[in-house]
Amino acid sequence: MKRREDKKVRELGLSMIELLVALALSSLLILGITQIYVDNKSNYAFQQGQSDTIEGSRYSMLIFEEELYRTGYRARPDAEYAEIFRTETVGQCSFAAGEVINFSSNSQRLCVRYQPNVPGVTACDGNDLTAGGEPYSESVAPAVVALQVDNGNLLCNGEVIVANLVDFKMEFGVSSEGVRETEQFKLAPAATDRIRSVRYAALIKSRSTNLADQTNSSQYAAWREKWYDGESSAPTDRALYMVTENTIALRNLSQ
Repeated sequence: MKRREDKKVRELGLSMIELLVALALSSLLILGITQIYVDNKSNYAFQQGQSDTIEGSRYSMLIFEEELYRTGYRARPDAEYAEIFRTETVGQCSFAAGEVINFSSNSQRLCVRYQPNVPGVTACDGNDLTAGGEPYSESVAPAVVALQVDNGNLLCNGEVIVANLVDFKMEFGVSSEGVRETEQFKLAPAATDRIRSVRYAALIKSRSTNLADQTNSSQYAAWREKWYDGESSAPTDRALYMVTENTIALRNLSQ
């Protein structure tokens, strides 16, 4: 009777082989779950970075475009340009009489001015503008806005409106005296050219620099080839790169 009980006790539990097999299977299961978690986390970060880059750049560029759309706006369309937009210098922006837009190629600074159209309107830097209390009022002082690219940022009156800006290009549709249509586009318009439209292109990257699987970027390479005489190169990080571009016609010009 005692021998039978001892044999029964010895049969309880796991053998060493069974234990090793169980550990191997559980390890494989844990590794698989861990890999799925890592992949999902990486995909989530990639999608969030891509969405953040697209939405951030779209919103910021809309602010930039809005200033261009306002350029030359007059509260009274029958008023003379030279009477409303007189010769003045505000900050680093200088205008001749009747001039509402100019560009400095040396400092990459675009200066525009317009009359605020409705109360409560703000400039691209977020500051409130003083608008006329009555429709068709001539007494509104023109707003002056300086748009400039500096140190990887697009600035409005010194305030950053587009960050993580890798590169930014502007071309200006110009015409000669008395011609309303754009005749040609120039990177640096002459003082005698009349600017009729602005074509811009921006290369923007994500805030995180560790989202892509590799440093090669088709967007980055295409940008380099287009703007730098066919020179193709790869970025130095694994950020997500995006190119956005548009052409804005200055619709408030009367001459």
